[in-house]
Amino acid sequence: MRNYQPKKKNPYQLPHNVYMQCLYAVRDYDRLKEEMRDILHSSPGAPDGMPRGSGISDSTVNKAIRREALQQRCDAIEQALAAIPAEYRKGVMAITMDETCPMDASPETYRRWRRRFLYEVAQQKCML
Repeated sequence: MRNYQPKKKNPYQLPHNVYMQCLYAVRDYDRLKEEMRDILHSSPGAPDGMPRGSGISDSTVNKAIRREALQQRCDAIEQALAAIPAEYRKGVMAITMDETCPMDASPETYRRWRRRFLYEVAQQKCML
């Protein structure tokens, strides 16, 4: 599917660069969730230049900071998805990820909801 926004009768018009950033942030959602899971289940590693027994290592702090940043990105996408009616959420994610569109509604319906979804992502990520 082509990645463009209609210019006429589109109340959710975004600047092109913001639109593309939101689109690729959503397409990266599965990788973000996997990376968060990996950070959570990985070992803390050896302390970076700190003596043993001196508390939290820098690698643990870095992992916590990284995980929090990933969590904020995922939360923005999840909150934007919550603004979409429940019956369209799966289809909106599928069409945004460039997968096949479910046939329970018109493809135009899913495109319209995708525009709203990406607009909500932009608002959640403070890009507007």
